[in-house]
Amino acid sequence: MMNRILGVACLLILFASAAAQESRGPVKVTIKDGKTVIGEPILPLDPNPRIVPQYSGPNAFGLSVDGKRITCSPQGSIWSSIMVDGNIRDPFTDFNTPQPPKNPDPLPPTPAGKKRLGAQSAWTHAGIHVTQIIEVVPSKPASNQPGQKRMLDTCRIRFILENKDKVAHKVAFKTGIDILINNNDGALYASPTTQPGKVLNGVRLEGKTLPDYIWVLERPDLTNPGFVATMTFKHSKGENPNKVVLANLSVVANFQVWDVPPQPAGDSACALFWDEKELKPGQKRELVWGYGGGISTSPDNEGRVSVGLSGSFEPGKLFTIAAHVEDPTPDQALSLELPAGMERVEGSVIQPVAQPSESGDSVVLWKARVVRPGDYEIRVRSSTGSVQSKEIKIEPAN
Repeated sequence: MMNRILGVACLLILFASAAAQESRGPVKVTIKDGKTVIGEPILPLDPNPRIVPQYSGPNAFGLSVDGKRITCSPQGSIWSSIMVDGNIRDPFTDFNTPQPPKNPDPLPPTPAGKKRLGAQSAWTHAGIHVTQIIEVVPSKPASNQPGQKRMLDTCRIRFILENKDKVAHKVAFKTGIDILINNNDGALYASPTTQPGKVLNGVRLEGKTLPDYIWVLERPDLTNPGFVATMTFKHSKGENPNKVVLANLSVVANFQVWDVPPQPAGDSACALFWDEKELKPGQKRELVWGYGGGISTSPDNEGRVSVGLSGSFEPGKLFTIAAHVEDPTPDQALSLELPAGMERVEGSVIQPVAQPSESGDSVVLWKARVVRPGDYEIRVRSSTGSVQSKEIKIEPAN
């Protein structure tokens, strides 16, 4: 009897070993995106807008925050110029028609139906179609404190340039801002991250000297600055300005000259530049900057997670789960949810999202392995409330 039991046991071991060897052979893998679940961000949003854009036509607007002006005119102290093949377009000439200029149209809702605050307008010069989009967005919170809310106190300003001509054109773009903070028409600036402790006046910022953002001070005293506005030059999506010149209105408002020399402010003004690039027929550029009460964010990207998979899905071998996070929110964390039949090998179940790289993204990694073929769903859950998933079908290859 004992020999018989041992014989059966040996056969079971052999069968199990054969099955294991078979499961570790080549497999056919099908991966598709699962359903995305969007939740509330880690910090609640104060729904009351604190910034007010006003317009004096399709190409000029002004901004006020909490009833305080951050441009000289509440309706028309920000304007844009375009240079096509070396020819400069006066930012106001095309709109000086006998009929009153048409104000921008309200922004349409997002594809998901979410309401957006702001307006958009369009114009064309020398075959280049320009769409201007001014959107009220939350500013980036300084920290994640209990009871803190994100404030709708800044604007993300975008320009979509599209070549609708039949030939290529070299296109450069510039935005001028007539600065005023509260009642000070000679407001100056500060760059707390690159030139701490200094008040900036009549300087050119480009290359390594161009920070992600600058402060615009009601008073040129960093210990008592009064109201402080923030001008944002870095977003993760779109082309950021290549150069910013802090000067005065007399040189910034000279529409016949493209370059602006840095000059000490009297009547304070500044200019933002996007370098000349060739646009072939049908090509587009998206330019972006922000201005308001805080650092501008990209609401469609804020804390957004995308998941990628790589490696081998043969049972017993390792594959990598990489979660890319755009514009991480304060204290954002990700957690990995694996189904039965998969095992986590490296990386904690819950991981904090690190400070972003130069591209504005952060990456969180895990390593895992497949135990046996089957149908699986891998989920990455963000503390912002969103869930990204991948559906994987693993079957022996024929």
